Order: sequence, then structure tokens, then C-alpha cells
Amino acid sequence: MPEAIATTKRKFYRALDALSTSASAPSTQTAPQPTGSTSSSKRSSAAAFDEARERVRKRLRQSTSNDSLSGFTPNTSVISLAGKPSARNTSSPSKPPNFSPWSQETFLARLKTFGSVSLWHPKPDAINEVEWAKRGWTCVDVNTVACKGGCNRRVVVSVDIARRAEQSRAAAEQQEEGEEEGEEEEEEDLSFEQALTERYKSQIVEGHGQSCLWRQEGCKDDIYRLQVVRPSVWQPELHKRVHSLLNISKSIEQAKTRPLESFNDKVMNDLPRELLGLGGSSEVSKSKAFEIAMHGWRGSSESGNDLLHCDACFQRVGLWMYQPDYKRPGTSSSDHTPNDEGDEAGILDLTEMHRDHCPWRNAITQKATGSLDGLNACQVLQRVVSTAARDHRRRSAPQNVDETDDEPASETASIQPSKEEIARTDKERESRLRKLKNLLSIKRRPTTKVPAQKAN
Repeated sequence: MPEAIATTKRKFYRALDALSTSASAPSTQTAPQPTGSTSSSKRSSAAAFDEARERVRKRLRQSTSNDSLSGFTPNTSVISLAGKPSARNTSSPSKPPNFSPWSQETFLARLKTFGSVSLWHPKPDAINEVEWAKRGWTCVDVNTVACKGGCNRRVVVSVDIARRAEQSRAAAEQQEEGEEEGEEEEEEDLSFEQALTERYKSQIVEGHGQSCLWRQEGCKDDIYRLQVVRPSVWQPELHKRVHSLLNISKSIEQAKTRPLESFNDKVMNDLPRELLGLGGSSEVSKSKAFEIAMHGWRGSSESGNDLLHCDACFQRVGLWMYQPDYKRPGTSSSDHTPNDEGDEAGILDLTEMHRDHCPWRNAITQKATGSLDGLNACQVLQRVVSTAARDHRRRSAPQNVDETDDEPASETASIQPSKEEIARTDKERESRLRKLKNLLSIKRRPTTKVPAQKAN
């Protein structure tokens, strides 16, 4: 017999003994002969005792049968003799459902499946990966999307217009007198691409089943907007990105980057020290890490290679291609100097390296409102951080008056005027005040009263 069942039975028999002793206690005492009313009360108490004993036995049979079928586990809830269930284990928070058009987390999880260039090839903007992810589609195979967890429908999105256009151009070049035919083929390819785009655009909605919720509604247009305005969001995210980049400081120090035109490196020094939490790293590493983090990149190291990651478009950039000693394929050391001033290929453009649809680069997908309308996430974050740095500088200005490097002001403050100069200054001030008082005073002429004429 399992130990748990034996323990429960012992508790049950103890309860029965307690009930029986309490019921038989009045009969052992010496009392007068019971009358009709006392005998009826004893019979009612005995009936109540029997009914209670039957309820306890029934509960015991139910609990033992459940334990014998499912097996005893210490985490299962056991019903006690008092009829109250024991405390249950707290379950882990459940994930959002498959149909959650309001959740940016699930949208980014679907968009991440399109990140592999071997599975998803570039498509026109009307049918790019963002539009498919907004309607609940996930990339499951080469140019193949599926509604996982919903209607499980699949759609193959194949647009090989670029390859066909290259073949038509090559054929046109081989033909000496076929220039007009080549132009006609290009027009046909363009019209064919537009027709395919319209067809797959309709499949984004109609590809779902009739009963699928994603067919009825998709994500809103601003689902891709990055929250870079709220201090509770951009401050910890910027802190995390900066520290991840400091872990690969050797690679970012030597990389030549091109930031935004309005980027100001002095903003980092005006921010509160506890916001970034920069330690004993070099000034070059801090400045470079702050610059790259302001453009939405974080650093990591995989298999000995330092990379930049974007958590919005899932783009990855290898930093070894932007080092001074890197030689691109097809070039030799005699005719090429890597990363010189005129070499555009050796410069890391922090904004253009994001994917075309990324909010860090694309102002349309960022969909900023108000005074920030028309700006991408990099530009918005630059304004927000600059404003925060300026406000902090103004608040801390009275405390840091003594630390300013204003040499003329410090020299004049150290020279004390003499008594004669003070007296001469006071006389000049009094004379100016006297002139100002005479200028503002209004002289009123005395008014003569006209005598009233006497009545005739």
C-alpha cells in the first residue's frame, strides 16, 4: 500500500475515534432515565454522526481511487478531510497566443524567421517580409511562408524577375540588331513583376483559411515603431548596447564609421554618469561604443569573430571587414590601400547597414508623430538623448560653477576694488538715479477755478 494512502487512512481512523468518543461520552455518565425528548435527541445525533461518517468515507474512496489511477506525486493537490484543497504550485506565465496583432514581441519573433538570406530572398516593398509578418505569416522554407499555430496554410512566394531580366539583357547584348526587342522584353518583365506583386499582395490576406483570425485582422501599421522616446525604454537599452560593444572594444576602436551628420560626441559627457555606467575603458572605446549604440547596434563575439547585431531587422555585420589590415578579395597590396580616406568600401555606414525596412533606417516604418514626424529611429534617439543631456547640464550648472574654465571671469573675481573706486561708483549710480527720477516726474500746473456767474 502506498505511504500516502496509509497516512490518509490513519488520519481517517483518528477522526472516527474522536467522533465516536465524543458521541459515547454522555452515555457513561450517571443520569436519570431518559424521557421521550432526550431519546429522540440521541437518535438525531446518532443519525448525524452516521451521515458525517458516510461523507468522510466517500471522500476517502474518491481520493484513494484518484491516487491509484494517476499515481502519487508530491506536487499534486490533495483534498484534506476538512474538504479544503491544498495550495497549488504557481504556474509559469503563459506566452501570448498565436493571434496577437497587438504584440510587438510576437511580430518580431515572426519577422526574425525571415532574417536568413538563404531562406528568404529580397522582394518588392509591397510583399516584403514586414507585410507577411504583420498578417501572422512565418518563413518555414525557401521563399515559403506558413501560418503556424493558426490555419497552417502555406504560400510559396517566388519572384525571379531579376534573374530573367539579366538573361534578357545578356541576350540583347548578343544581338547586334535587336535593341528594340531588348527594350520590349524589359517592359514585359516589369509588367510581369507588377502582376506577380499584386497577386502575392492579395495572398497575404486571402492565403489564410476562411476561419483564420489573421484573415480578418492583422497588425497595425505602427507595430514596427521602436520606443526610443520613453526614458524607461531607451535608457536601459542604450546602457545594454554600450556595454556589449565595450566587450569588443579592440574591433570597434579600429573600425572607421560614418555616423549621422547631426551626431555630437560631446553629448556622452553631458549625460549622467550612472546612465551609461562607463568604467575604466579608454576614452576612444567609450566614444566609439556610444556612437555605434546610438545607431541601434549591439556587439557580440561568435566563433572568435566580432559582430554587430540589430534586434529590429536582425542584420549582422562582421567587423573584420572594416579593420585597417583587411584586404578585399580581388585586390592586391600594391594597388589598394585599405580604409584610406578615399575608400568608401572600408567605411562602416552605421545607418545604411541596417535593412531597408528597419526603423533605425526607414522613417516610414518608424512612423514617428508630432515634431518627430519624418525621422527614423536614429534621428529620434539623437534628439531625445541630446535633450536629456542639455537638461542635465542645466540642472548641474549651479553646482559646477567653480569647475568652469572661464579664465577672464576668475581673474576679475579675484581682484577686489578699492574704497575710492567704490565711492566713485556709488556717486555715479546716485547721479543716474537722480536724472532718471527727474525724467519720470511729472510737473503739474496749478489749476485756477473759474468763478461761477451770478444769476441776474
